[in-house]
Parts: sequence; structure tokens; C-alpha cells
Amino acid sequence: MEPVGVGQQSVIGGLSTQTCAIAGGKGGVGKSLVSVSLAYWLGRLKKDVVLMDGDLGGANLHTMLGMRIPKRNLDDFILKRVDSLEDILLPTSMSNVRLLAGGSEIPALANPNFAQKSRILRGMKRISADMLLVDLGAGASLNTLDLFLACPRKIVVMTPQPTSIQNAYGFIKSAFFRNVSRSLRQTPLKGLFDVSARADDPIPQSVEEVLQEVSVGAPEALEDVRASIEDLRIELIVNMARDAKEFRVGEMIREVCMKFLGLQVHALGTVPYDRTLENWAKTMDKGSLGKDSGSEALRAVYEIAYDIIGSEDRQRRAA
Repeated sequence: MEPVGVGQQSVIGGLSTQTCAIAGGKGGVGKSLVSVSLAYWLGRLKKDVVLMDGDLGGANLHTMLGMRIPKRNLDDFILKRVDSLEDILLPTSMSNVRLLAGGSEIPALANPNFAQKSRILRGMKRISADMLLVDLGAGASLNTLDLFLACPRKIVVMTPQPTSIQNAYGFIKSAFFRNVSRSLRQTPLKGLFDVSARADDPIPQSVEEVLQEVSVGAPEALEDVRASIEDLRIELIVNMARDAKEFRVGEMIREVCMKFLGLQVHALGTVPYDRTLENWAKTMDKGSLGKDSGSEALRAVYEIAYDIIGSEDRQRRAA
């Protein structure tokens, strides 16, 4: 794992509340399938949706949607061939869903610099849509963490497999470290999570250890650190669950995150295993998604999409 909080500047904040990051601790959890299925149902529920491929090093959402080579992609925006992300949005076969295809032309753009990341986030702010879903790359690179933390709504997709559970928790912990590190940039503890800088002194592993180190080494930042922990809210989707025990995995992760990291993690929903989405992924038939009305997986994603709309509506009424 890369040192979190060092090496690159963080680019966080400012996106609309309708922007949702969808991440995964590792590949193979069905994250992109969940993203596409959510976009499908949100579009069917009359929301204007933009589905953004946020995998800067391995864009593939266009392939899943039946597009061989996108006419326009994120490279065009990063390289300033166009002025706005709106200029590169592509229609899809799904009702009310447009695609912001990821770039693949220039390998170096898989690891954008601070100015390029800032340009992407400014462009995302200006997208006109009811919902912006950002399907991030797998893993916990600093760029992935920054895009994840920049989005007001943060979803982690995992499966009930032990390795996936471990990787999902590892991703959440990395997001926790990255978020806290922003409050420590101007303090003597700016390298608190830098493994290489601490030599034989292990980095803190729990919220209690973090707060203890900050209270001693940078007490002036303690309130900001507490606020960064309290404000970090993450949601979980457990994919490919097969039995009652696996349906409870989300609650287990929620309890572990609260106990060790002090984070408010909400189990957003569980998607049962069935072959509908698996078969769709294999065939890449852009017109087949949603045709099987008996699919338990699609029905579960519909319920998640409906809940997302409901929570957004409640937030708007409370504002």
C-alpha cells in the first residue's frame, strides 16, 4: 500500500451532493456491474444520469455498454481539446443515461498530476445531471482515494469472500488515513501515516491511536481531525451473496469500522448472486440488461437505487 497522506497533494471537496463514488477494495467484486445496474435503474426512475468511468488506468465501461471505441473520452478533456466534460458525454442504450468514457490514449494520464486532478474535479462540478455516478478503479491508489473522498456520497462494493472483506476494510482504512492526513498537512505530524518516514515506529491502526498521537504531537489540529472522522460517511453494497450469513456481512463490516476507526458506515444493500448480471457481462449485450424481470440481483439493485433517490430527496427537503 502506498504511504497515505504524503507524496501527492490531495484534491478534495466541492462536488454536488448528487455525485456518488463507487469503489472497491479489489477487482472481481462486480463493482462496474453494480455501477451500470444502478445507472440503469436511476434512469428508469426518470433521473438524468451521467455514468463516469473513473478508472484512470483501465477504462472499460464503454465496452460493457457495447461501445468498441468511444468517439470522445476523458483524455480529450484533460489534454484541453474540449472545454467541458459536457462536450464528451456519450449517449447509451439505457434510458436517461449518458457515459463519460475514461481515457486510454496516453499512459501517463493514468496517474494525473495535481493540476490535472483539479481540472477533472472542476469539470465534474459543472456537469448538469440529476446524478453523477463515478465508477472508480479497483484498489487504493492515491488518485482513487482522492476521487472517492471528493464525492459527497461514497459507496464501497464488496463480496462476502474473506479476501474481499479484508480488502474492503483495507480500502476504508486507507480512505480514513487519507482523510485525516489533510488535517495534519501543516503540523509536525504530516508524516503520521508515512511508513517509510516512521522507521520502526508503527503507524497508528485505530481511531484511539490516531487521536492519542495527535493530542500529543499536534494538539492544535485535534478538533479538525475529530471533525474529519465524524464527517466521513461510507456506504456498503455487498454483491453476490448466496445465503443468510453472507447477507449479514455488511453489518459486520459496519461494526468493525465503528469499533476500530470510529467511522459511520451504512450497509446500503445486498445483491444476491444470480446469473443474470453474470451472463450480461459475458455477452456485453447492451440491450439485454433489465429484460429479465425475475432477476433477484436486478431487483435488489432497483431497491438500492430507489433508496438513493429517497435519501437525496430527504436531504433537499432538509436543506
